[in-house]
Amino acid sequence: MWCSDPFLTYLKSVGYNTIRLPRADIQPLQVLARKAKDLDRLGDLVTVLVSGSNISVPTMKPDIPAANISGQRTSDLSIGIGLSILGTIIGAMGGSKLGLDAKYSQAKTASFEFSDVLEDRINVAELDQYLADADVNPFSRSVGQLLEADEVYVITSTIKSTKFTIEASKSDGAALEVSIPEIQGVVGGNVGVKANQEVKSKVTYEGKVPLVFGFQAVRLFYERGTYTALRPLDTGKTALRALEDVPDDGAERLMTDAPFIQLQE
Repeated sequence: MWCSDPFLTYLKSVGYNTIRLPRADIQPLQVLARKAKDLDRLGDLVTVLVSGSNISVPTMKPDIPAANISGQRTSDLSIGIGLSILGTIIGAMGGSKLGLDAKYSQAKTASFEFSDVLEDRINVAELDQYLADADVNPFSRSVGQLLEADEVYVITSTIKSTKFTIEASKSDGAALEVSIPEIQGVVGGNVGVKANQEVKSKVTYEGKVPLVFGFQAVRLFYERGTYTALRPLDTGKTALRALEDVPDDGAERLMTDAPFIQLQE
């Protein structure tokens, strides 16, 4: 869904990694762990570490206008990938995507544009000082093992927006105009749908709460329980997914990175 190379490449060009399922509750100082090629959220940094007596937890700077990202657009994506991304965004906004494909049935490609993008961030230098003063929580056994294996990351910056604009094109390259009232009827009242006054083929979907769609992080390095270094996570090579994406239906699931497993009674 969100792992398409074109979209990963776009966010890489602006220095961010992709969040597969845009959410409102992703923010700096959350802890991640690697799961195959993706990253999973584990919780907040303060639940993993015990603060020292000298350096406090870094202060987050919220809602900083991201001028370098606002107004930027992706390259053309196939309409299938484009609608998958759009459907995910609309669903996160509390809208419905059922029947949306029919409204873009004549489209061949689509591109996205991000408006009024805001950034939440912390100072990496402050994080470095905090880590040097803090200790691993003795009750964080599993995370402690991940720290020793250098498989823990901390989010340092996120980008978010309430507005996501899509522009679709036909197979001949001509812009595709869609019916705003019909689309509004499909997505429902939780999502605002508006056409661009100058470019009729651009349609903006707006929610009530900003959704985080990109992030930056640093990788932590520990040796025998002692913090030694941090390193910025390379952009464009991974994505963030959430453990809670799996429905809680009471079933027990076996998850593995291997392509095959052998089951025995």
